[in-house]
Amino acid sequence: MTSLPQLYRSVLRQFVKNSIHPRGERSPTIPAHLRLLIESGRTIKPSTPAAVQFGKDVENLVVFMKAHRLHKALVERYNPTHDLTQAERAEKSANMVGLKFPKQFEQGDVVPTMEQGRNRPNPKVGEDGKGTLQTMFAPEQ
Repeated sequence: MTSLPQLYRSVLRQFVKNSIHPRGERSPTIPAHLRLLIESGRTIKPSTPAAVQFGKDVENLVVFMKAHRLHKALVERYNPTHDLTQAERAEKSANMVGLKFPKQFEQGDVVPTMEQGRNRPNPKVGEDGKGTLQTMFAPEQ
């Protein structure tokens, strides 16, 4: 079994490698909590089943953090669209097969949808509530 300082250093090393923030912007509370976790292991008598289990748990934490970092790198490498929005992903997919994605009409912050067109009242309605041929083909005013 490895010693508690070695476990702490390996956990802290993996935390630093997994961090997405530069050193100055990292939260100091996470390393403090990790230190408290390792310090709680000092209260366990060495070479007891509880101490062995604690060491295995901390080693599993290190393995998990390594695997998480590796998984993240593989997803970025083999799935380049994982961090895109739905519209950007659709545009990239269309480009992959040689099509050009049509430009979306946007008026300010409003993006038109099919539902908006269906729910719009028709201003030129006949007496029975239906449009007439005259209103259908009349020029817009």
